[in-house]
Amino acid sequence: MTNLRRVDFGLLYLLQMLGHISVTMVFSLLPSVGRTAGIPDVAIVMTQALSATAWMIFGGFWARLAQRRGRKHVILIGAVGLFFACLLTGASIWIAVEHLVAPIAGLIIMMVGRSLNGGVGLASTPASQAYIIERIPRERRAVMLASLASAQAFGTVIGPALAPFLIHVPGIGLAGPMLLVSAIVMLLFPFLFLLPSDSPTATAQPDRPAAVAGKTEPIWRMPAMRAFLIYSTVIATAVLGTVQSVGFLIIDVIRTSPDAAQPWIGRAIAGGAVATLLVQLVLIPRLKPTPRRMMIVGPLFAMAGLSLLAIHPSYGVIVAGIIIANTGFAIARPGVAVASSFVVPMERQTEVAAALMSTASIATIFGPVLAVSLYTVWRPLPFIVLILMLASAFVIAIRHRRDESTEPVSDGLVAEETAPLT
Repeated sequence: MTNLRRVDFGLLYLLQMLGHISVTMVFSLLPSVGRTAGIPDVAIVMTQALSATAWMIFGGFWARLAQRRGRKHVILIGAVGLFFACLLTGASIWIAVEHLVAPIAGLIIMMVGRSLNGGVGLASTPASQAYIIERIPRERRAVMLASLASAQAFGTVIGPALAPFLIHVPGIGLAGPMLLVSAIVMLLFPFLFLLPSDSPTATAQPDRPAAVAGKTEPIWRMPAMRAFLIYSTVIATAVLGTVQSVGFLIIDVIRTSPDAAQPWIGRAIAGGAVATLLVQLVLIPRLKPTPRRMMIVGPLFAMAGLSLLAIHPSYGVIVAGIIIANTGFAIARPGVAVASSFVVPMERQTEVAAALMSTASIATIFGPVLAVSLYTVWRPLPFIVLILMLASAFVIAIRHRRDESTEPVSDGLVAEETAPLT
């Protein structure tokens, strides 16, 4: 195991942040793009679902390639994919809103760009996580992965905040945000070559017996991973379901038009994102909780926050609920990432990270649809259902009576050290 340099972590952090900025920018741009270009609402929104679907298809391939060729190799491929995905998405937005092609042609080009984002551009995310795990001591995993996870929160804040200003760039308009991200990725790419190389031989050095490391059972079929993947799916679904529902809730509570409600929605979501940053960059590094404690405490905070959203609240109560719920999500997500990293040998860390990303992709496809469908039936219903789902995640965490770093399982893949992670 080698040391992780600050500059290396900074490069990977920036790359992950740019990836999440591109996603949140697209979410904020799609309604305006669709209405301006004459593309039906459902069709324009489905382009983003293609990104999640593409990752579910190709995520395992990139994980196996990282194992054979090294994490850095896949990180560089992911950066190239992110550049072309943002460039193609920006170009498709420009030609669509300028009516240079028929709406269906613009939609098809945009679908290709978003599919490229999920199929290739996101390859660097699990590879980066495995690259970091490989270079830090076991006891620092919770802190470092929580810090890396905060890149998503930064992207969530910066993406929607920048997009309204960047659409006023003369000549490119709504395409400006995506084209800017592609330009930044292009500038970052040469510096990624400075990352220390990790050969396949180096990444294949297991931290447990060779006979055990030789097992190649698919991650999704491993009994030791099943609970973590279910837990991760539940948390991701709750996150996306909450984000998708809260906008409608704020519009209904403050009783104003959707356009007038946008600043109120933005402030509420930004408050939750700031809470995420404080938890992952300040609270977790200071308290250094064990993964199991994070998995237990996270759903409790999230359920408390969603309970406030379910009681027909005022705007202030909604903001408090979002902040408390996001605090729980910010604790739970790095907790399950760290806990699951102890279940498999070092050379399969990219596969674990890819599997966790696939759970987020599943949630991206189904979570918002589920939440909005329930909201149309009864306003508190999506939050009640999400609370029940989070309760199941809490039960999963409780059943792991010892830290995942020490818990013996039948397939023998958990590390043998007996010292708890603190």
